[in-house]
Amino acid sequence: MRVTACHFRRCIIAALSIALLFCVVQVIRTELGFNEPDLTNLDKLIHISQIIKESEQSYAREGVACKLPQLNISSPEIMKFIYDVPPLSCGPEDWVTVEGSRLVITNKARRKYGQVTCIFSEIIRTDDYNVKLLDGIQAGDFYILRDSDFADVKCKSNNGDVWRSVLAGVKYDPYVEQQHNWDTVPDTGVKLNVLMFGFDSLSRNTFIRKLPRTYHFIKQQLDALVLEGYNIVGDGTPQALIPILTGKIELELPETRKRMGHKANYVNVYPMIWNKYKEHGYITGFMEDVPHIGTFTYRLKGFDEQPTHHYMRTYYLAASPYFKTYNKFCIAGIPRHMVMMNYIKTIFNTYKKQPKFVFGFHGELSHDSYNDIGVVDNDVYSWVKDLHNFGHLNNTVLILMSDHGHRFADIRNTLQGKQEERLPFFSFIFPSWFKQAHPQAYANFVYNTQYLTSPFDVHKTLESILTFNMPKNVDYRQRAISLFDKVPLNRTCADAFIEPHWCACLGWKEISIDDTNVVAAASYFVQFLNDYTVDHHDICAILHLDKILWAAKLIPTKGLLDFRKSGDQDGFIGDFSAKTQVAMDIYQLKVRTVPGDALFEISITHNLAENTFHVKISDVSRINMYGSQAKCVENSLFHLRKYCYCKE
Repeated sequence: MRVTACHFRRCIIAALSIALLFCVVQVIRTELGFNEPDLTNLDKLIHISQIIKESEQSYAREGVACKLPQLNISSPEIMKFIYDVPPLSCGPEDWVTVEGSRLVITNKARRKYGQVTCIFSEIIRTDDYNVKLLDGIQAGDFYILRDSDFADVKCKSNNGDVWRSVLAGVKYDPYVEQQHNWDTVPDTGVKLNVLMFGFDSLSRNTFIRKLPRTYHFIKQQLDALVLEGYNIVGDGTPQALIPILTGKIELELPETRKRMGHKANYVNVYPMIWNKYKEHGYITGFMEDVPHIGTFTYRLKGFDEQPTHHYMRTYYLAASPYFKTYNKFCIAGIPRHMVMMNYIKTIFNTYKKQPKFVFGFHGELSHDSYNDIGVVDNDVYSWVKDLHNFGHLNNTVLILMSDHGHRFADIRNTLQGKQEERLPFFSFIFPSWFKQAHPQAYANFVYNTQYLTSPFDVHKTLESILTFNMPKNVDYRQRAISLFDKVPLNRTCADAFIEPHWCACLGWKEISIDDTNVVAAASYFVQFLNDYTVDHHDICAILHLDKILWAAKLIPTKGLLDFRKSGDQDGFIGDFSAKTQVAMDIYQLKVRTVPGDALFEISITHNLAENTFHVKISDVSRINMYGSQAKCVENSLFHLRKYCYCKE
């Protein structure tokens, strides 16, 4: 009778949860003005929530619910892809250097080339896709930025030698300095600058492999706290950065996708964390390179108004056309990654006494290569060391991070590569005084480095810096947990709003590609893709299954299925009386389709009672390049690029 009552209560709670979710969705729909045809995203949100809720049944609720994989840094299946690349060679030194708001012609250039005259044209942002140059001003010694942080600079010597580049400094703005100071920051927060700097597509292990000098320095000298259980919550950079910056996934936010036309909002509508910092008196900055695949401009509509005080997209729009005239990964005589890093350092040097929130994200070197990133190790080491030596880290939390591990590469086809994709590098470096001033919060943070954490937790932590409270016990069912609070041991991916497809805690067992259910699942998937492109079969070829390359099945261990709670006070003996029944299987497949030889990796749910399969498009990863195969849809049907093989 007791079991029946418990079962009944669980059913009631589940029903109420679904009803509550439906009500929340309706409120969101009403508040954001969604029309009836726009419910697709909300339906996806409901489905994701249900899948996550259902996956929760497979977890133990006592002890450590998420067992993190132990991934060998020197794993042979990974190391066979790793090699060193030569240092960058950018050519002669620049003629003009940046000193805050001053662009100064160097004495070395004068000695080498004689009298040098430069024309400085400041670069003004029109919008997220266009810039304009102000009338050039000629100078023979230096130029002071007045209207922009960026300038196109053309120099010529009396001997006819020429030099050209695009430079990034910090324009002199007394108003910003006067209006932003620590007195305007509420006493409720921890008075810390926040500096986030990340590289695209770096797993925690790849960071350690390719940036060993930096890693050793931040760990040994700066006591960096590295989140070893930091797990992604979606596919790609936007699904990594949006939760960090807003605390929500894209489906929970107003529509901003370009292809939705007039229905799409500018991304300014997002509740960006830097806006909260700006409201608290902080000077803000956002830097991101590779503008043609920008996080908020590739699929999304971009920003209408400039989102932060200092915004580097303007620089890259103006500078990118010239990149092909310089050595690889260089602009004039400097590596391009150093332009962003120097710009950030210039902001910190310029506003030494002002509170700052700065987020820089560099993608060019690491997005398509897991070896090129090795060239930045010495530069990142020196950059962090300079920030430390200049005293900036005395009142700054430095967050070195990545969005996810590699997605497009041979390394991604290995079992460990798949796991590493889900476990990017994420670290926090606090000033030495912080651990003495807030010992419990710091102790919790150290503890949390070993357990399951997510982008939602990082966002909550950034909020906590502004409104700092005494550490408290938290419910494992909270999606976002400040890392100053202790993450519960029984927290699961379901609690953290991480779908099974992305959860590194899950134990996958490889099974035969000839398994009856595997074959059925693969056939279902190909039909799913063809249904997805059905309205465009006049230009997109019908796909066929060529080969099943790999298959795995989520096999909950008997211990996990049977575990109820710890059976003794010390937690050494378990109570295995639960006898949980499995209602569905989750398969992960890697298949090749033709025409085009596309490689897909997908997670597919098999409902055992109904013998039906289900997959959603967010569970599909294209793991090789589509290149020109999608030429017919690349400029109009963005969402079909990975799945359409153009007939012509």
